[in-house]
Amino acid sequence: MLKSRRQVSSERWAVGSFVRSLWVRLPSRRPLFVLLLAAHCSLLTISCRRDMQDQPKVIAYRESKFYKDGTGSRPLVEGTVPRGYLRQDREFYFGKKAKVGTGGTQAATAAVPGALPNSAAMYPDDIETLPITLTKEVLDRGQDRYQIFCSSCHGLTGYGDGIVARRGFNKPAPASLHKDALRQAPVGHYFDVITNGWGAMPSHASQIPVEDRWNIIAYIRALQLSQMRQEQR
Repeated sequence: MLKSRRQVSSERWAVGSFVRSLWVRLPSRRPLFVLLLAAHCSLLTISCRRDMQDQPKVIAYRESKFYKDGTGSRPLVEGTVPRGYLRQDREFYFGKKAKVGTGGTQAATAAVPGALPNSAAMYPDDIETLPITLTKEVLDRGQDRYQIFCSSCHGLTGYGDGIVARRGFNKPAPASLHKDALRQAPVGHYFDVITNGWGAMPSHASQIPVEDRWNIIAYIRALQLSQMRQEQR
């Protein structure tokens, strides 16, 4: 409740009377009393500040007159890399060779008239071997992720006859993973397709982590090998 002026003045008079009585009763300790009073006043002076809610500060996405461009949000320093996104391993994170050759394979292909370009010529900077160790756990994980993200279009066996294609989304039809062009394609090409999309297929980078992409590719290679054996029979 708010106090009236009379109550405030009476409280001040009481405090003043108490101080005067101490000053009269303790003449030998007046120097100590003066020091204590000075310390108390200095503390009161130091404690005079603005409330935190009113202090000058920069709020993100708001106008700020402190910076020359007038914006509170500051741009990142050039070359800043978020934690966990350094991506130094080019083969693992991008499916690309660390050092791309200078056209040796393309020149060899062009030397034969009428020869079809092989996978190395079509995708010269894509790696051809998996950058992870192939284990049963990798294949099991790849099969699980393939059935979740890929089988709806490419089918459980990889022939492009998934439920989405059978229900009408077949112009263009999903690619069969058992075509010679895809059988010969390097694993880096598959990684690039999963990451960036290809044709009507959208990017799955936001849904499938990097390691799971390689797990899926390992399972696709095993799936292609299994169907090749059946066709040979």
